Amino acid sequence: MRKETVTSTGSIVTALLAASCCVGPAIFVVFGASVGLLGRLAVLAPLRPYFLAAAAVLLGYSFWRLYLKTADCNCVADFRARRLARIIFWVGAGLTVFALVFARVLSWILV
Repeated sequence: MRKETVTSTGSIVTALLAASCCVGPAIFVVFGASVGLLGRLAVLAPLRPYFLAAAAVLLGYSFWRLYLKTADCNCVADFRARRLARIIFWVGAGLTVFALVFARVLSWILV
């Protein structure tokens, strides 16, 4: 179960990195505040496709390990660990979809 948890957590991190160029400044604009430091997150914008690709690869590997590969053990601890890894996987998948569509939705809202 260790590999699934690590790759699912990695997908969460890469999804947050992919969305960091847009989400942080957008939150402050919505609340009417301005922070000059958040403008430096625009450096990550060209890397966004690579972060999304890494998140997709990590999610694909996690999906294969969690749903397609047979379990190593049928003990109770394995079921609990698998359930936790599946929760982390779906959180990562949701964040990846959010990172994928957030820039498009933001452009529709602000235009």
